[in-house]
Amino acid sequence: MTTVTEVRRRGGPTKGEQREAAILAATRELLNTRSVNDLTIDEIAKAAGVSRTSFYFYFPTKQAVVAALLGDLWEEFGHTYAWFDSVGPDRPGLREHHDAVARVWREHRSTLSCTTGLVDYEPLVEWADKAQRRFVEGLVAKIERDRLAGFIGLGIDDDPLARMIAELRNIQFREISVLEGAAYEQALDDFTEVVLRMIYGSVS
Repeated sequence: MTTVTEVRRRGGPTKGEQREAAILAATRELLNTRSVNDLTIDEIAKAAGVSRTSFYFYFPTKQAVVAALLGDLWEEFGHTYAWFDSVGPDRPGLREHHDAVARVWREHRSTLSCTTGLVDYEPLVEWADKAQRRFVEGLVAKIERDRLAGFIGLGIDDDPLARMIAELRNIQFREISVLEGAAYEQALDDFTEVVLRMIYGSVS
């Protein structure tokens, strides 16, 4: 027996799904020119082609739309973390990791920049904290393995070191993601060298 859900799937997204997607797309586009704090619900609804009432059916606030946009990036960032499974410094792997993260930042810069301007909105703060924690835990695990394997000598404890690097990344990728050409490539090389030296010391 064919269910209603199966019929809808065969026929594409429902009208409700299309409206929700339109709100997300409109907000993402509007964020390219100004901050979410400067947007109004009416502007988002108009750009999405829905009524103000329809907007509230899908999202309680404009900040909730940003949180949903960030949620869609969770897997994208997760796919950039292959370097955590490597052995030793693996400069090419770290460089590739930085390039992948910078590209996510470049494509979604307007959305990701909201993480510094909406610190009072709990779902957004939770997403940012969770993303930071995932990176730190992954890096701590790699540092611990490489320290046991003899790649890293005595120095800063694993967790504080990983947190320092995480904080530095938050600054660097905002800057690197707007660069182009040779400046972009050099910035990636420089940042990769900085991270390697922070973890391993001098790396040949």
